[in-house]
Parts: sequence; structure tokens; C-alpha cells
Amino acid sequence: MPFPHFVWQSAEPQKGSEMTKLFLEHRPNDRWVLVGQGVAQCHAQLWTAWNSAARRQRRNNSLARSFDAEFLRYLSGTHHVSEAFKRAGVRNGDSNGCFLVLPAWQGLESSLPNPSEEEMLTLTKQADSLAASMEVLLIENPLECNIAGAERLGLSIEAPSSLNCDVLVGHVVSAEFNS
Repeated sequence: MPFPHFVWQSAEPQKGSEMTKLFLEHRPNDRWVLVGQGVAQCHAQLWTAWNSAARRQRRNNSLARSFDAEFLRYLSGTHHVSEAFKRAGVRNGDSNGCFLVLPAWQGLESSLPNPSEEEMLTLTKQADSLAASMEVLLIENPLECNIAGAERLGLSIEAPSSLNCDVLVGHVVSAEFNS
């Protein structure tokens, strides 16, 4: 199942702190997350991070203060929230990344949320508005595994052919064992 995301691209390399500030000022709500270049690589990776963060929220034992920060912690495969922001956030020089929309987790014990067509239309309009306010373009670009993004998240990839979605899911799950 596709994870709600929108790939953005800019004509010029960005300054990470400025992009983050603009994003926080203009995002529709705190379920929207900004990640940098190469961080979001496959839907299973994103759903695993979401599910892990939601499980911690339900148990009231999150390491981060907010759901979006807990999600980033898992996505980055670390138990340090500050490290998660360094790994997954927009960095100086990034010219693309993703807006991720974290579905609500309340009331979902054993299934993943599946946004309706109407909800996706609303999210698309919000993403268009957000992109315009940040002066970036939304592009149709599929998520794909890439070495630079994996290394950015803290993975050591010895053979490029060994990188796949299963490796990324394992990296997300490793945050559980390190917390």
C-alpha cells in the first residue's frame, strides 16, 4: 500500500535550516514531515517506521515528544532523536526530498490506514499549497532505494546490489533494539 508522500524538487540547492523553518511555518498540521534527499526510499520502510512509532504512542513509551519526531527516529534507525533529525532532515545542498503525511494512528490496532480518494485529493491540494509557499515543485518520482540515502540514514552498504527494501525495513526495526 502506498505511503502518503509528495516528492519535491528545487532548482537550486537548499539551506537545510531555512527549508525546515519554512516547512514548519506552512505545513498544514503536525502530521506532515519533511525529509531530505534520498531518505524516503520505499513504502515498506515508511510504513514500518509509522507502525513502530504508532505502537510506541499507544503504549505511552515514546522516546520523542511528538509522533512526527518518533517516526523520524525510527526512519533513521536510531534511539537518539537529535541524531534522527540530522540524518533524515533537509541538509545544506539538498535539491529534493519528500513531504510525508503521517496517517492518524488512533484506533488502528491491527491494520494500516488507507486514505480514501477524497482524503488523497485534500492532501494533494495541501501539498501543492505547501510546495508553492516553499518555492519548490512537486514532481512525480517513484521512491527508490539508493546508496547515498541509505548511508545518510546510517547504513553501511558494502555491495550496492545488497541494498533493497528489506534492508531498509531492518534498519528501521533496529531502532527498537537500540532504545
